[in-house]
Amino acid sequence: MKQDKLGQMTQVTEAVYLAEYRKVQSLLQEEARLRGALTRLNEQADSERKTLATDMPMQTIGADLLWQAWLVRSRKQLNIELSQVLAKKTIVMERIRRAFGRRNAVQSMSDRFCADRETALRKKQLERLLQSQDGV
Repeated sequence: MKQDKLGQMTQVTEAVYLAEYRKVQSLLQEEARLRGALTRLNEQADSERKTLATDMPMQTIGADLLWQAWLVRSRKQLNIELSQVLAKKTIVMERIRRAFGRRNAVQSMSDRFCADRETALRKKQLERLLQSQDGV
């Protein structure tokens, strides 16, 4: 294989890897955002649970039940979104592993090609040197 083909392959595999890497980065940010929202919701629920247990007027008008219903809906929605992000992340992580493997394989081929070319060049130089010494 020629060096220019290996160079092109290296550029293409690097571009594919970086594109997949950007996809996983955005998914990781979204996952962190959703996990943070769930944590805040749980902290808020713990705090409000203590308040609602002792607040009779809120219980009388049914605000505690409305709060619990809202809490359940919100937690359910966040968990659905999180599970969708995690499913996408699983797919993208497989793609990034594949892209990383291809990138490394092409880079190894390129490195090997350069090393072989360097070895051949040194061998030619040594042969020329030996020939020039034989002629002297």
